[in-house]
Amino acid sequence: MFEENRKQFIKSLNGCPAIIIGGQQIIRNGDVHYDFRQSSNFYYLTGFGSPNSIAVFLPKSSNSFVMFTEFRDSNKALWDGPSLKPKAIQKIYGADAIFDISQFSSKIKSLIKNEKVIYANKNQLLPENKNIRNLLNNINLNNIKILDPSSLLTELRTYKSKKEIHYLEQAASITSKALLKAAQSMQSGMNEFQLQAIYEGESKFLGAKRQGFPPIIASGANACTLHYTANNAKIKNGDLILFDVGAEHEYYTADISRTIPISGKFTKPQAQIYQIVLNAQNKAIDFAIPGNTLGDVHLAAVSEIYNGLKKLKIIKKHYKDIFKQYRVVKKFFPHATSHWLGLDVHDDGSYSKIKNETILQPGMVITVEPGLYFQKKSGVDKKFQGIGIRIEDDILITKTGSKNLSAQFPREINEIEKILQK
Repeated sequence: MFEENRKQFIKSLNGCPAIIIGGQQIIRNGDVHYDFRQSSNFYYLTGFGSPNSIAVFLPKSSNSFVMFTEFRDSNKALWDGPSLKPKAIQKIYGADAIFDISQFSSKIKSLIKNEKVIYANKNQLLPENKNIRNLLNNINLNNIKILDPSSLLTELRTYKSKKEIHYLEQAASITSKALLKAAQSMQSGMNEFQLQAIYEGESKFLGAKRQGFPPIIASGANACTLHYTANNAKIKNGDLILFDVGAEHEYYTADISRTIPISGKFTKPQAQIYQIVLNAQNKAIDFAIPGNTLGDVHLAAVSEIYNGLKKLKIIKKHYKDIFKQYRVVKKFFPHATSHWLGLDVHDDGSYSKIKNETILQPGMVITVEPGLYFQKKSGVDKKFQGIGIRIEDDILITKTGSKNLSAQFPREINEIEKILQK
């Protein structure tokens, strides 16, 4: 998979070299580092997960893939374990040549000699990473035009290979199973972080080393905060719990949202709002087909939500124009319906507005996640205040339409209530 990714990337360079800088370890406090995850673009091209590494791509050379990385001396290996030997890295990761990172400044001069234009992701560097920054500053690039490779990588990463789709399916399966474990463990009086612990523990037990983003476990009115990650409130009887979670599998992340009643059964107002959101999601998924855009998917959800809220008399104004409906609905549905999904939860891809958008094509993966949020003192009928509902699934665009990669976890009201009875 990585070999094919490199092949396509090198082809897109039109003969120019590229320097791709990997992720660096970040200090948490003292001599403790945050858990390292390789930067997505570097991983996409190399599959190499070690920090403080640089990949150089040379389209005109027979050695088109050269890598620089840190090799631990015996003292560091005593504490952190040995690093792979250069020959092992070449064999496993397909590099034509491998050097210690300390040799970068001297080697790169000959590798890009006489070049007038190169690609380099220098913006990948963090201020605290002085070592690699110094290595780059030692190179005389005054007479070389440096281009940003991000648009080339965005174009490539927007289309998922069969292997990538498999990883996304596995991530969705792990997430669904772990979410089911958490949902069936819910009790009033628990704290949100206890549910988070159950979900994360189960997903790790099932093989997910990490989450693609901080889990959102929001009970009651907390669900009206879109990116609620405090997860520290006590769960009350009668609450809805909004789970927005996504486990990583082989660096690819799921992104699934479900809204579930702690009591095991939706109240009538909760069910009324839930059904509007579900109808909107189903309509939006119908529009997630080749030839449409993320804007088309969003407006399909907006139309359905507008009609549902009008029936409940939450919205009283009548508009036929979809953009006027959008402006009215935005108060209760303030976010987009979709985003790209892959190595990142908000994956590489164009996020332009409703006009001039990327056309959906087979191999693309998006989320479909309409929601409704009625904060307290929002002006709606009191029975709806404090209700926040989001339903989200991971959708693969196919030649004939779409496939729901996260359909494993049910969405219908009666199906959710049924699994909670267990």
